[in-house]
Amino acid sequence: MQYDETANGREVEAKLNEELEIVLPEVRTGGYRWKTVAKGEPSLQLLEDESQPNADRVGGAGQHRWRFRAIAAGATEIKLQYARSWQESAEPARTFTLKVRVQS
Repeated sequence: MQYDETANGREVEAKLNEELEIVLPEVRTGGYRWKTVAKGEPSLQLLEDESQPNADRVGGAGQHRWRFRAIAAGATEIKLQYARSWQESAEPARTFTLKVRVQS
């Protein structure tokens, strides 16, 4: 299953060994980066965490993509924060939370 910004705050279900993917926009040229705060452990395993720049032109928005696999039954959360690294003490510009219930 793939999720985007519209899934923020939702609760979803996954089956064991099912993969979930989250894709969110990211403007790296503005200094903003998505940071993984909670990876959904121990029910989820983070398989991939990558930024993809805009292939059409220099600058502008790209995408950040995370891929997870459901490895244990239970309820968990994925939490992401969008902020500038040099503004660690400031509130993030955005947050993303996805609650996941893994069924055995």
